[in-house]
Amino acid sequence: MIQAKSTVQEKNSNNPYLFINLVFSFFPISFILGSLIVNLNLVLFCCLGIYYLKSKILTTKFDFSIKIIFLFFFILFFSTSLSLIKSLYFEEYDSTALNRLVKSILFFRFFLLLITIYLLNKFDILLFKYFLLTAAFSSILLSLDIIYQHYFGFDIIGLKSSAFRNSGFFGDEAIAGGYLLRFSFFAIFFTIFIFKDKNYTKFISTVIVICVVCTGIFFSGNRMPFILFIFGLLLILLFNFKIKKILLMSFLTLFILFNFIISSDQSFKSHLIAQYSSFYGNASNTLFWSFYIKHSDKNAKSSDKSSDARKTFPCYEYGQTPYCSTWIRTSRADVDELWEGEVTSKTEKSMGQKTTWYSKIRSSFYRKQFLAAIYTWKLNKIFGNGIKSSYSDCLKLAGPDINIEMDEVIDKKNVTCSNHPHNYYFQILTTTGTVGLFIIFVIGLLFVVFALKNFKFIKKFDMTNIILLSTVISFFLETFPLRSTGSLYTTNNATYIILVGSIIISYKKLLKIK
Repeated sequence: MIQAKSTVQEKNSNNPYLFINLVFSFFPISFILGSLIVNLNLVLFCCLGIYYLKSKILTTKFDFSIKIIFLFFFILFFSTSLSLIKSLYFEEYDSTALNRLVKSILFFRFFLLLITIYLLNKFDILLFKYFLLTAAFSSILLSLDIIYQHYFGFDIIGLKSSAFRNSGFFGDEAIAGGYLLRFSFFAIFFTIFIFKDKNYTKFISTVIVICVVCTGIFFSGNRMPFILFIFGLLLILLFNFKIKKILLMSFLTLFILFNFIISSDQSFKSHLIAQYSSFYGNASNTLFWSFYIKHSDKNAKSSDKSSDARKTFPCYEYGQTPYCSTWIRTSRADVDELWEGEVTSKTEKSMGQKTTWYSKIRSSFYRKQFLAAIYTWKLNKIFGNGIKSSYSDCLKLAGPDINIEMDEVIDKKNVTCSNHPHNYYFQILTTTGTVGLFIIFVIGLLFVVFALKNFKFIKKFDMTNIILLSTVISFFLETFPLRSTGSLYTTNNATYIILVGSIIISYKKLLKIK
């Protein structure tokens, strides 16, 4: 007994940094538990990092990538400060301006997270293998939970599904697909690594993991994560990472599996057809936004714009609020309530047509969101309007005074205001202006150069490259320009981007040694 205790103590003494590594590996789990836990995890990790690093934080020389990222944080603070000064001395006072300045200062905690991860890795304190294990376990467990929820109506802890959306542990938040996209490639490459010396077991296990995760994303009802996950698998296939047979078998298995699932449920089939038919339109709205700006300006000059718009989407009455093509609410529950009301004929009330109607509304919504970002950016093209400014600045351009739950009509520009433009790059443009977007372009260019320069090292399947490869693919898919996103400045999104970005920056040192 005494000998066993001494063995445990000896192991702990050999790894004095075990606790901070466990705190770092808890991040994938904290994303499931909510923003409060993510913030607590972040603060605890940074405090422990400062304790272990001490004076090394101030004496270390940082490379160019760290400096350029800090410049973006500074520009965000600077643009928010300009917005406050403008509100105090040149325009009508905005009560939210001071609050936004405080948020821009608090946003520096994510830069502190970046520095902490970078330095802990530089001084061989942080081990990413624990993070890899937790990310893999969490994504596989969530996928199985979603699949169970789809077929039984509730998940393993009793949370019920909502129509064709299954969120598993996330409950009412329809973000399970996005979570799986972020961490699923860690699970795939981790499976390949642990069975790397057993070809047959590696083949079967990896195919099963890919199918389980992909099915979980599919049943989550989140279209964009599903499309991007397939795209990520194609990238691996095109780049020839010596797992072509595994991927080809996975695609074949998924094709047979999804064909069986869809053909066995006609209502689910109608729902899917309607949902994915609008994917191309939403992507086109992001890509060809300049066309829509010209189109919108022409509509704005037209005297009969409102009547033309109503030919596309008729107006409905919901309480005292008119629902027209110039104003689209974001809540699906509101659309469902409209649909169930006396707004359509009985022959139109099929699930497939209902979903098609909803998809058209969402497509119009995204286009108007991107237009709103462009018009608010024009208020300050160089430095932008500061953090959390999208909604308040958009209202400055407003026509009619309609304001219900953070949505607003702007008849003059035919756009829709919301808390954020639902795309990272449009949000960066409107909050930090041309300067901020240029900095992000430089950071993206550094990422591409890094990936291409070290491509031959990344292809090797050791622990270091498994982590790096998973991170590079996940980071690329998260920042893919042609996708709808949440707000960049929320806790979960900012934490995740900094996490994967800091891992990539940290591995520069290891690859240089190689």
